[in-house]
Amino acid sequence: MTGAGLRALGGLLLGLVPCGCAGLDSEQHVAPLYTHLSTPGGGEDYEALAGALVVRRQSLGGPVDQWGLRPLFLHYRDKDERSRTQFLYPFGRVVRGGGEFKWWILPLADYRRENTPEGRKWSFLSLPGIYVARMPDGRRVQAWFPIGGRVEELLTFDKLDFVLWPIWARSERSGRVTHHVLWPFFSWTAAPDGGGWRVWPLVGHTWALDRYDRWFALWPIVNVKKENLKAAPMYHQHQWTIFPLYGRVKQGTFRSTTVLWPFFGYSRDPATGFWAWDGPWPLVRIMRPGTTDRIPLPKNPGDRERTRFWPFWSYYQGDGLESTWYLWPFINYREEHYFEEDRRALTVLPFWSSFATVKRTGEVAGYQKLWPLYQYDREGETRRYLFPALNPLWRWPDLDEHYSWLYELYNSEQGPETIHTRSFLGLYRREKDRDEDRLSVSCLYARRKYSLEGEVVREYSLLFGLLRWRSRASDGLTLLSPALPGPGWPMERVPSSLPAPPESDR
Repeated sequence: MTGAGLRALGGLLLGLVPCGCAGLDSEQHVAPLYTHLSTPGGGEDYEALAGALVVRRQSLGGPVDQWGLRPLFLHYRDKDERSRTQFLYPFGRVVRGGGEFKWWILPLADYRRENTPEGRKWSFLSLPGIYVARMPDGRRVQAWFPIGGRVEELLTFDKLDFVLWPIWARSERSGRVTHHVLWPFFSWTAAPDGGGWRVWPLVGHTWALDRYDRWFALWPIVNVKKENLKAAPMYHQHQWTIFPLYGRVKQGTFRSTTVLWPFFGYSRDPATGFWAWDGPWPLVRIMRPGTTDRIPLPKNPGDRERTRFWPFWSYYQGDGLESTWYLWPFINYREEHYFEEDRRALTVLPFWSSFATVKRTGEVAGYQKLWPLYQYDREGETRRYLFPALNPLWRWPDLDEHYSWLYELYNSEQGPETIHTRSFLGLYRREKDRDEDRLSVSCLYARRKYSLEGEVVREYSLLFGLLRWRSRASDGLTLLSPALPGPGWPMERVPSSLPAPPESDR
């Protein structure tokens, strides 16, 4: 939205209130109709229609960083000159920049365009099965499912050709070429390192040199597999199953047995002491990492330990995660320890969710939500508060940005030297930074506090800006000219002339 457009919008809205003398380059606060305020750090904020229409700049007269008509759409300009537009959120999105352009409307359509070293590439996919793409070398591919066509680099396929699906198809994946006739009944595969065939569900065989050799008969009843063939013979994995009656896995000293899959199973490795028991699944599961030479193994991210008596209680430790459930899925406490950070989280459905993260750099982040009462969010020294928090979902800032303005009574973001606070319909606003502290109650009251020549100056505005005055120790009280519709403060903030407060007071 251009500056001329903003001025035209402001002029139109100001024409709806009694005539006054507040210029379009000064603050007006007549929420829920229209608001134009200076924001911390020297930016500016436009709102209209109780916050449905928003325009935000990080600097006066600078480019628009965010604008939109909520909840229909919001457009953002990111710091790296990328832009994104969210519409009918979370179903629609447009992303531009960095040589890419993408848009999608879930689940109806998806378009992607990318500049690669080989050339420009784009693809379009939509219901009811239309796919069109242009490859970097200039080739065009298209498909009209289920009639026929080709797709490339979609889902898990490098290429997929088909005619009257499922009558005939040809797929390529990692060098393996498979022909399908009356999918999934007949197929044969050729590859430099193996091949395969199947007459489903009667019998089938696939193999890859130094990787695996797999057979099935009367699928899914009989399965015979050899895995991990690149390793030494003692580490090959041998598996056979008579589904669902009995199954057996052998790898080195490891053995696993399944009876009436998936209800009963037992695994053990006498070399390490590892063992695991399932029975009856999913109610009971116990897994222990074992010992070596009868010496307990120290817990490390590679160890896995599990105890489950579902749904009453379960415990898991492994891969840097330690998680405990009570009355699944209602109560969960988890600790996560990774290379970059440590995190603790507690969830009590549907009312409470929280986490606290400490990075190795010392930076702290956190989140708390007591649904439907309040939400708290912290990232470094910046804290955000929202009341009430009617969205029952887990942390989702973009969803809050689109919809929470409809019901929030209080929304505040507070940093070391900044405060941005907004009430229901934008009737109350506070915008504070190092230079100035401004607060306003729409039409009724506004106060501005700043420093000039080392003195604190306070300015007040009442009743649409009809009554305004300034208070300063050296000058006393000074009346100011009316500035309808008020408060009429200049958009540019006065740089602070006071010394910065000590770190402990911020």
